[in-house]
Amino acid sequence: MTRHLPEQARREQILKAARLCFIENGYHPTRMDDIARAADLSKGGVYFHFKSKADVFASLVEAEYAKSIGFLRRVMEAKTSIAEKMQFIGRHYLEYFEAAPEAPRFFIVMGEMALRDEALAARLLEMQRSFIDTVHQLLDEGARAGIVRDRVDTLVVAAMLKALLDGLEGLKALEYPMDVSQFLTTGIELVMRGMASTEGPGQD
Repeated sequence: MTRHLPEQARREQILKAARLCFIENGYHPTRMDDIARAADLSKGGVYFHFKSKADVFASLVEAEYAKSIGFLRRVMEAKTSIAEKMQFIGRHYLEYFEAAPEAPRFFIVMGEMALRDEALAARLLEMQRSFIDTVHQLLDEGARAGIVRDRVDTLVVAAMLKALLDGLEGLKALEYPMDVSQFLTTGIELVMRGMASTEGPGQD
């Protein structure tokens, strides 16, 4: 018999188990029975916290978004230079990939589901836009400070940075042999150098 846990802790236990089930088996083959077994709970125990498998999956997607956008907002508020903030974003995602090696595989599962579910696709697109818009704000700060050169489309660059992160996540999920740190550092350095003002901040 499983011990009593506060509701939030129990939900997290179920979500952790479900995440692994979805990664290992895919969304459609996974049943609520599988999630309950992986969480060491009865199926009724899972249904007490989540009304359906779709509800479980949506909660996992929202948790991913909350972590990502929460981190970006902290970066935005940091009292450091634009370049340092960009490097911090790179380090954060490097550490994320290393600490949670299954994360890129869940990214693939989310993408697969988005092709089948219009509501999920719309939510994932909204989440992508939130990430890109936040990085766009960061790059615009650099433009106003004279760090980013004139006529650089910072919205396009923000989208390219997101594509870089997503691309690395996809390669990692497919077990492409690479040094993630080197790939990430090189990619961000190329983007930052391509945007850099030749005059430097504060010059006419």
